[in-house]
Amino acid sequence: MNQTSKRNGVVAIPPAEQVLDAMAGPIAVLDWSGTIIAVNRAWREFGCANSGKSTRHVGTNYLDICDRAVGVEAACAKAAAAGIRSVLAGEPVFSLEYPCHSPTRKRWFQLHASCLHHDGHAYAVVAHHDITDRILVEQERQGLLARAHRHQEQLKALTAVSTRIAAGDSPEAIFRDITEQARLIVGAHWAATHTLPYALWPSEPVIVSVSDKYGGFPASALARSGAGLYSHVLQLASPLRLTATELSAYPHLQDTYLAETASPAMPGVLAAPIISPQGGTLGVLMLLDKQHGEFTADDEAILTQLAQIASVSVENAVQTRAERESRERLWATHEHAGVGMAETNATGQFLTVNRGLSVITGYSRSELLNLSLFDLVHPDDSSAEHALYDRQVAGELKTYSLERRSIRKDGSSVWLNVSSTAVFNEQGEFRYSVRVIQDIHQKKRFEQRQALLVRELHHRVRNNLAVVQALASATGRTSTSIRDFNRSFSSRIAALAKTQTLLTEDYWQTAPLREMLECELQPFWARRHERFRLEGPDVNLSADIAIPLSMALHELTANAARYGALSVRKGCVAVKWELATAEGSRELHLSWVEQNGPPVGSPSHSGFGTFLLERVLPAQCHAKANLRFDPAGLQCEIHVPLVTHRLVPEY
Repeated sequence: MNQTSKRNGVVAIPPAEQVLDAMAGPIAVLDWSGTIIAVNRAWREFGCANSGKSTRHVGTNYLDICDRAVGVEAACAKAAAAGIRSVLAGEPVFSLEYPCHSPTRKRWFQLHASCLHHDGHAYAVVAHHDITDRILVEQERQGLLARAHRHQEQLKALTAVSTRIAAGDSPEAIFRDITEQARLIVGAHWAATHTLPYALWPSEPVIVSVSDKYGGFPASALARSGAGLYSHVLQLASPLRLTATELSAYPHLQDTYLAETASPAMPGVLAAPIISPQGGTLGVLMLLDKQHGEFTADDEAILTQLAQIASVSVENAVQTRAERESRERLWATHEHAGVGMAETNATGQFLTVNRGLSVITGYSRSELLNLSLFDLVHPDDSSAEHALYDRQVAGELKTYSLERRSIRKDGSSVWLNVSSTAVFNEQGEFRYSVRVIQDIHQKKRFEQRQALLVRELHHRVRNNLAVVQALASATGRTSTSIRDFNRSFSSRIAALAKTQTLLTEDYWQTAPLREMLECELQPFWARRHERFRLEGPDVNLSADIAIPLSMALHELTANAARYGALSVRKGCVAVKWELATAEGSRELHLSWVEQNGPPVGSPSHSGFGTFLLERVLPAQCHAKANLRFDPAGLQCEIHVPLVTHRLVPEY
């Protein structure tokens, strides 16, 4: 019994109904037969939200409702009934998680039933807890883990392929292995490598690898499929990625064999040219019909890397075969190859070098012959090269390849792809190493630039989604009807799209201010009357400034067209801007002046445009905006600090 001090006496116990109503979650008390004898307020609200009816549910047999359930929810309902019966039979607790989806929302709940004994009777206390947030978080985590696991497996497969292919000495075997691995790593039903004719290339110009899905199709039809895509990628000289819908819009990329093979529906396609180190095209590596979903940018990166592996590996295999066939022929190839080639002894001293290595390193042939390969290795990469070369000299490795930096004669560093193959005598003793060195400095810089562009793209996409969300929210607050909302929201999204078009023409970095203004005001151009004037220097605005400023200009234009100078024939808008220096940084000063329009008065309420100018611009780009409702015409002054740092490198 609850008691206070003797002075205050015994505390009154609240009624059971009040205690139940104080509980946060939906709770019901069932008697031995499963009939609901008491519920709390949260239960009534829960039932009303799910059934659309206002009822207390007291007197309803909960177990009968569960037993009569049909459809997709029947299994969960019957499991719940069985669990509650076990609690009524003496089990202490029962718990069940179940989905409760609607056409517009997915939700999950946890049913928890516990046994209550009173006056010799057994009761079940049933509670429902909304666990939707936890389930969604867990699903997202599982998805991320699955994606990370697949990415890890792909990287492992790429590493294994790179090592195995680099040691290959048969171009045909390399192409077959690359074709098979491309299909397996990316996860496609159909893969093919089309090669250009060459004396040392495979006897079959098309190598095909398919899953069981296409196992029943004739090999000749599979080999002839994709000829249009092959020719297009050769001309394009860059990777091609199309969804099934996009591919169907390009009849010239299709052929009858492809249509028959891919029946009943055209699949998506991913293709990458196989570019030799000298810049020529060796062929095309192509994938069709991904097993799950459409081909992604990650798939494209993997296929491009496999094409590069095939390119370098085939080149190395050709050189190795040529060396075995004829020393004289090897020397001619060695001297005129577009990559650096050299022979080194057990200590790494250069024995022979070709002209390509002189071009890459900046040293003359005589200078190189007085140096060791370790004299040219960048200090940060020296240990890796030493370890691999020592193993090769010891006979543990016949061939190895790695990407590392080298120090040129002028002190600059250059990224190289080094493939080293050992030559042993009949007793298995090391004689010398044949090294093929490829300058991949531009490729490395491109990869860094590509990674930077991807990060910038992710940043822009997140910003755009935030802008669209803010537009929708703000437009909804200021709209008086659905029609008004659709008109305002559509025009604002169109203005945002125009600015994004300007940004994408310069790697998502800058947009010209004059073109931004012309995009908004061009519809009001007239021959007889000057409707707008633009005066100011050429200014390119970064994306973080261009997007909010373009929305502000759109709101000023829309206001002028509806209420201001652009709403009458002789009205005119004058926009002037200049660059100024304030507190050591450059600023854009822009003025918007409306003339010859209807008389202007102070508005009775602030709309989205005022909110954008007075709150969004200062928050997003530290701008200052001043609106003056001059009777002669609306005037607006905007001062914006400029960002001069460029995120994307110039190369």
